[in-house]
Amino acid sequence: MRLFGFGKRDAETPEARAHREASEQSVAAGGLPLDAISRLKDQAGRQGTPGHIFTSDLSVNELAIVEMAGYRALGQVMGSSIYQIGWQFTMGNLFPNGIQSAGELTVLSQAFSEARRLAIGRLQQEAQILGATGVVGVRLEHQAYSWGAGLLEFKAIGTAIREADAPFPDAQNVPFVSDVSGQEFWVLRQAGYRPVGLAIGNCSYYCYPKMMGSGFRNQERTDYTQAMYNARSLAMGRMEATARAVSASGVVGADIEVDFERATAQAGTNTAAPDMMYHITCIGTAVAPWAGKWPSLNIDFTLPLSEAATD
Repeated sequence: MRLFGFGKRDAETPEARAHREASEQSVAAGGLPLDAISRLKDQAGRQGTPGHIFTSDLSVNELAIVEMAGYRALGQVMGSSIYQIGWQFTMGNLFPNGIQSAGELTVLSQAFSEARRLAIGRLQQEAQILGATGVVGVRLEHQAYSWGAGLLEFKAIGTAIREADAPFPDAQNVPFVSDVSGQEFWVLRQAGYRPVGLAIGNCSYYCYPKMMGSGFRNQERTDYTQAMYNARSLAMGRMEATARAVSASGVVGADIEVDFERATAQAGTNTAAPDMMYHITCIGTAVAPWAGKWPSLNIDFTLPLSEAATD
């Protein structure tokens, strides 16, 4: 008998083992666990029936305007990836007593990019199983864990939507992913654009400050400033490249997130200022022209008339 999870485990049946191994292979290939696929297929099969119920992180106003635009919410979708970040070589690792350099930490940049790609890819897969045209209101989150050194989890969460009268799309349909709100989605389409995907670029950059100037007067630390510009340039270039890859004509709602981290890799003679790592992420929604026509909002304006107003 097992008590509180301890003791002898029940023997795993051959069917259960095959199911577990197949699920692990699916995740290893960038896909979803098999149980998640079964749940989503069951949810998709109930669409259009009294047994269908959707979940959403849209606000009441967002849900209303998405439906007024001719779309309906299918369900909340999520993608996740817990990623182990590898060891990054720097000059400080090799020469800890004075020979340093500044530049991109490519291992970290690639780890952040790949973990985010896997999370967004799984979100798209969930939306695809539900038969979605796209996903709106996507938010990206990342979190480090104290119980696992070098582990980082990326999550992507949003609401899958599809045109109300559109048939269930075929398996070749790839839903767009966007971080625009329901209201922004409406306005974007009214302006003649459609979202075609997320445009993301990131860069992790190491700054080794030089010993310069006097600590007793106001002065710009150009080494830190230059490192920030270098990192931002690399991240912005990658964001633009992802937008071009989906044939976008522009990026809306572009935001730049900057995280600073004091570095401890070097222990040399530089005591004037700390080494710094910059983690910069540029993210927005890639858009392309759309020639369709959307229904117009019918808004009735009401003005209360008091007795004083009618005199």
